[in-house]
Amino acid sequence: MDLPLRLGAWYRVVAPVTALEVVVSIQGTRVAVPRPYVELRATPPGEWSVVRNPKVRPERTPEGLRQGYIVCPGCRRRVQLPAARLAEQLCPHCNETFPIAWDERPPKKP
Repeated sequence: MDLPLRLGAWYRVVAPVTALEVVVSIQGTRVAVPRPYVELRATPPGEWSVVRNPKVRPERTPEGLRQGYIVCPGCRRRVQLPAARLAEQLCPHCNETFPIAWDERPPKKP
């Protein structure tokens, strides 16, 4: 299934959640997403989300992010994966340090 979602991103839920789907807003457009593809959380994570081998559009993605990146829990900016498996990372955008969720896995797809 081809969905316009980015791993590690947060999307606003814009309709009641059902057992089958979640309707989210992506750049102002309502998109229905099968429920198993979405992790619902009441609070944002406190760790960097790790996105490995993302599906990206090369013309719209900086070269340093094409093989993977981490997503800051403070400001949601994407940063190139560290060369080493660090315990925590300073965000160059918001200047906050957070642990990295290296072992976190995205929801399993059906």
